[in-house]
Amino acid sequence: MPQRSRPSRRRIGLLFVGVLLVLGACEGGGAPADHTPEELDAAKAELRDHRRLRTFEAGKLFGDEWVARAPHDAELRALYAYQLVGWGFSREVHEQADAILADDPENPWGLYTRAYAHFAAGEAETAHEIVRGAWEASPQPEFAFLYLRALMRADFEAAREFLASLDEETRGWPEVLRMEAEIESQARYELEDPTWADSMRATWADFKERFPDHVLGYTRLANEAYNDRHMDEWTSLMEAALELAPGSAEVRGQHWRGLWMSDILPREERRPAVEASMAAYRDASPETVEGLQSMASMYRQMEDEERAAELDARIVEIDPDGYHASWVRRNEMRAAREELSDVFDEHGRDSPEYRAQQEAIRDAVNDYLAGGLYDDSFKGEAYLNLFSALRSMDPVPAEELAEAIRGMAEYERLNPHITFGSAPLAMIDHTPYPLEAADIIRAGAPRVFENLEGARSFFDTEGEWDDALRGTLSGIYDVIGWAHFKAGRTEDGRHTLERALAISAYDRNARYHLGQVYEQLAADANENGDGEAATAWLDQAEDSYIAGFGASRGENPNETALEALYERRNGSREGIEEYLATLDERDRVRRHERILESRVETADTYEPFELARLDGEMVNSADLEGKVAVLHFWGTWCGPCIVELPEYQEFDERYREDPEVQVFSISNDETNEIIEDFLSKNNYDFTVLVDDGYAERAAVRAWPTTWFVDRDGYVQFVQVGTALKLDEEFSWRVEALREDEGE
Repeated sequence: MPQRSRPSRRRIGLLFVGVLLVLGACEGGGAPADHTPEELDAAKAELRDHRRLRTFEAGKLFGDEWVARAPHDAELRALYAYQLVGWGFSREVHEQADAILADDPENPWGLYTRAYAHFAAGEAETAHEIVRGAWEASPQPEFAFLYLRALMRADFEAAREFLASLDEETRGWPEVLRMEAEIESQARYELEDPTWADSMRATWADFKERFPDHVLGYTRLANEAYNDRHMDEWTSLMEAALELAPGSAEVRGQHWRGLWMSDILPREERRPAVEASMAAYRDASPETVEGLQSMASMYRQMEDEERAAELDARIVEIDPDGYHASWVRRNEMRAAREELSDVFDEHGRDSPEYRAQQEAIRDAVNDYLAGGLYDDSFKGEAYLNLFSALRSMDPVPAEELAEAIRGMAEYERLNPHITFGSAPLAMIDHTPYPLEAADIIRAGAPRVFENLEGARSFFDTEGEWDDALRGTLSGIYDVIGWAHFKAGRTEDGRHTLERALAISAYDRNARYHLGQVYEQLAADANENGDGEAATAWLDQAEDSYIAGFGASRGENPNETALEALYERRNGSREGIEEYLATLDERDRVRRHERILESRVETADTYEPFELARLDGEMVNSADLEGKVAVLHFWGTWCGPCIVELPEYQEFDERYREDPEVQVFSISNDETNEIIEDFLSKNNYDFTVLVDDGYAERAAVRAWPTTWFVDRDGYVQFVQVGTALKLDEEFSWRVEALREDEGE
């Protein structure tokens, strides 16, 4: 019988090699690759070039093509994901991480990409924990860069330590050197040492010298030149950046804003210059939603809403359910909200136009929430806007208001004082769900205190910090106590409100609410025929309102309640003006005492300055020696600053001719024109010094802030935020410092 011969070992080996070659040429068992290894390496290099040039628009389109061609190359997907981060696409970056980690759950590039997705979503803590695993598995510069970037947000000192631990080669990689500059920039604030700004500038200069083809060296130094108003230097740096990356929306946006906001061009030449730069950008870059959004944003800055709306419509047409379309709908919602202030200024709060605009806000928010949302990023803002509109309506739509507040509790993160303060109060006052409101504030209390802890650096003394803690806890008890009362649990409400005031006696809302409880107890006593108890309860109500009476911005419910109680107890309003005047004087004396007691415990000198007035004349802080000085930090962008400026004008006029007192305001607006236009529009003529970065050097962290400086240059009083009665309270401080001369 014939026998089949056994194949030789050589033939088996050749067959095995052939199988391996076939498998290697077929990605995942699919069709053969349509690229060579050299082409794939070139594609990765090009994606890195897009990162270097910040041309994320073209980088995304190029990456779309190459990920389809090489779907199982983890490094390629990670480099593509970087382009998506440049667009703000956290969801799509997560999808790239999913694709990499599906093939290999421990792939360092997959971990890096997952970390970037969390970073893009603002989750720095999660990001640095994940990317640390990538770095430990494969210590390469790209992973070090992201680890530093995320760690800097989560733990600044840990980021500095990690940077110092890196070897010289890794620290010399462009993106790691970039992080060194950014850490130095942050050190100005974290370490309260403005000299780190010089280190940061030196590092960026070194970056530009070592990597002349990397656009960040030019744009970051241009930003510093702009802040220092060195516009010739800014122009040169931006021209170099545009030559490198004419198709970068990021670079172009910086260029457009500089042309528009600075004094480098006459006003009539600015828009043509910006639009010429836009035309050059469109020639150099494919049409993308990212680019359209950048141009729309610039047109809004130039106050051309019609052109911006055309670009917005194109964005929605191209990608109706995408990230940028969500931004368009969000902007429409914001525009409706911002229009409200103009309507208020023109027509007033009680006008039909104002009520109609509240309806427009409600419609815009509901349209936004009903549209295709990219993610939940702006839901909190939407529900906050809806809440603000609904609670101002008459009548208040109770069920809609309750739904808006529930949405705030779930999604709103930036304003816990509203979400877990005024919003639950509105739910108590306008809906049938007072106990649900109490549950909302109980659940949100940890977030309220976490937010307060984040602002601890704004408090100069432990006493101020303790007052803030007490005030916050008192406010929480106030809402819970009021909820109990409105739910018919009068005694529970009374005990909780009394606890609120035991913690902080100056809570005006708790004073008013407790007064209302006492009035109810008086009514109950009258109903039971106990007139003596009713009188005692009304006396307590009056005392509570009086304690909450006094100077306050906005309406004070204690004053209204006190007037109503006076009329009810006396049968008429006769004598009420004298009664209230007595209380007003009592409050004035109490405020004067508090102002003088607020003198800083250990006075210190302040950072010297030489700043320009609007007319160009220089003012040196050394010239203030021997005078009482008031330095008032503000900006036209600062809402609370604007509120108090009419009173500040009066205060300035009071001391304008006083040779012993010098009053200066320091504005940190971007251009003199912004300040001059604002002053002219409002008929203000107080002296303004132009901030050249001084507020940052002097560690001013809140606006408005006002320093009251004695004749020897020591800051003796600090007012952070608006004053209740500015002219009066500022004058008390000035006169106290004037009297120091005789001590």
